[in-house]
Amino acid sequence: MDIPYTLPGFLRFLTAAILLLHFQHAGADVHVTVTAMSENIGKGFSKSAGDFSGQVNLDYQHDSGFYLGANTAYVNFGDSNSDAAHVEITPYAGWTFKLSDDWRLDGQWSRYLYDGKIFGLPSDYNDMSLFLHFRDVLSASVSFSEDYYQRGHAAANYELTGRYPVTDFLELSSGVGYTQAKQALEYDYLYWNAGVSGFYKFVTLDLRYVHAVDTANNANSRVDNHSDYYPPPIDPTFLFSISAGF
Repeated sequence: MDIPYTLPGFLRFLTAAILLLHFQHAGADVHVTVTAMSENIGKGFSKSAGDFSGQVNLDYQHDSGFYLGANTAYVNFGDSNSDAAHVEITPYAGWTFKLSDDWRLDGQWSRYLYDGKIFGLPSDYNDMSLFLHFRDVLSASVSFSEDYYQRGHAAANYELTGRYPVTDFLELSSGVGYTQAKQALEYDYLYWNAGVSGFYKFVTLDLRYVHAVDTANNANSRVDNHSDYYPPPIDPTFLFSISAGF
């Protein structure tokens, strides 16, 4: 059953998004991307309880390869508590190193911050990622969190993404990933997606099929414990999003 929007939570997201948009005008080198999506999906599970979501991303890149930014997104983990989190703010910083004309390496630190708790527990956490890019057609990444969602255990994620430009305005892409979070959240997820993106000026439309399975086989052994967060893997579904970049 879908969890309906909570108006105060969505207003908190709008406030955070407006602050990021206001900051964009304070620096000419800062770029902003606004995205509306049918569902907020990350690493094999839904962050919006199957509902519509939105996000705003700010990014600054220096000629040296250093970059930093922040992303804010509306989230809904299905938590009905009064102090439940509904805004996820993710500041990040990293450095891109060009290995050759075709290859580049990218190291990044991120911090996931929430405006409330997730099932009564604080859940802010760090994430360290390493990306390897081949041109703009293939990317591989490895990320690690030493205390995933502050559940007292580490988690790792591995992902491979491929892109194929059909025309200047159309691109096919697909990705597969694996999340190891059995000790932290009682799951190991294998997830994948395939879709098509269309580009027109500063607007991007994206439609893709997504699915995930729990390879730890813990779905039948979990109990309905509202003091803990055990996100189920997403069912096969189509995800639609529209983005505008400035």
